[in-house]
Amino acid sequence: MAVTTVSIRLALKKIAERTCGMRPKVVPVKVSGDPGERVFFVTLPFEYKAEVCAYLSKHLGVHHPVDALPLILGSREARWLVELVLKEDTNRSLRHEHRRSADRIGRS
Repeated sequence: MAVTTVSIRLALKKIAERTCGMRPKVVPVKVSGDPGERVFFVTLPFEYKAEVCAYLSKHLGVHHPVDALPLILGSREARWLVELVLKEDTNRSLRHEHRRSADRIGRS
C-alpha cells in the first residue's frame, strides 16, 4: 500500500473526529526521504494533539510526547496508521450494514 501525505492527513483527521468529536481543518504533513524510507512530519493542532497521540499510543504503539513538535512517523508507522483507519472504517460499515439487514428482516 502506498502511503501519501493525503492518506496520513485523512487518517489523522478521522482519529481526531473519533477522539475529540470534531476534525481539524488543517493537518500539515511534510515528507522527506526516498520511497520505502520516507519520514513524515505532521503538525497536529494543539487542541487535538493529546487525544490523537494517546490513540496512536494505544492502538499502534507509537509514542510521542504531547509537547514535542512535530509528530514524526516512519514509513512503517505511517502505513500502520492508514491501515488502522481503513480497517476501522470497514468494520463500522459492516456493522452498519448488518444492523440494516437485521432491521429489514425484523420488519418482514
